[in-house]
Amino acid sequence: MSNTEVIEPAFQSQRFSCPVCGELHDQVWLNLYAEQVSNPAGVPLRIEGAGLEMLKKNSQFPPEVLEQKVAYWNKVNNGEVFLDRWASVTTDLFVAGMELSVCRGCMAVQIWVGGQMVSR
Repeated sequence: MSNTEVIEPAFQSQRFSCPVCGELHDQVWLNLYAEQVSNPAGVPLRIEGAGLEMLKKNSQFPPEVLEQKVAYWNKVNNGEVFLDRWASVTTDLFVAGMELSVCRGCMAVQIWVGGQMVSR
């Protein structure tokens, strides 16, 4: 059932209409913390192009795991921002002025910088 009430997204609001699913839902707000990229090259890892094609043909992984890995990198390469459990981190480096809101209905992530939503 669709919610007919529309509440525009607003910084620090606990409930608004999600820009992704269009439904009125509670939002979970998250702080961000930073940890240096641990890739040996010192830059963010992306598996795309020929590397992604090689991954698709990798018989080392069971088919369901391979499907998850390919889906993950397709989302990353398409510019999607999403929550994912990766590895535990311990850091005291807080990212000030940037927060995330997460729709409790569809789990869509919105990025906020300086109190303004920068993703839709």
